[in-house]
Amino acid sequence: MTVRTRKIALGPLEISILQYLWKSGPAEVKAAHQELGHKDGQSYNTFQSTMDRLHKKGLLSRHKVSHAYLYEASVSQSQVVSRVMDDVLRSLSDNSRDAYLLAFLDHATESDSAALDTLERLIKERRQEQNASRRGEDDG
Repeated sequence: MTVRTRKIALGPLEISILQYLWKSGPAEVKAAHQELGHKDGQSYNTFQSTMDRLHKKGLLSRHKVSHAYLYEASVSQSQVVSRVMDDVLRSLSDNSRDAYLLAFLDHATESDSAALDTLERLIKERRQEQNASRRGEDDG
């Protein structure tokens, strides 16, 4: 499955590489290929091209170590999911935040009975972070 948004388009290999880097941390092409490439029989060159493309898209950062690049995700998984969700929202619901939130709530409720509790906890934590941040701005 290819994930397409107006801002980014990600194919299955790109998604696999991002997931690998989110889980394992910075890695060279060789390590990603050894971990993922043998599953689908993809070549080292395919991985090298794909990781370079993700770098050009701004999703990976890299720096040279000896003769190879060390790649690292420059966006979090939640940032990518947020971008995709935002693009879907814009294309399907005329930017209606209520439709977006209701669809997300429906999905969470259907997927796991504990999801509502998790959402409540995450919302509470985020509000506490925002309040602490606002207090810090007021003090400065």
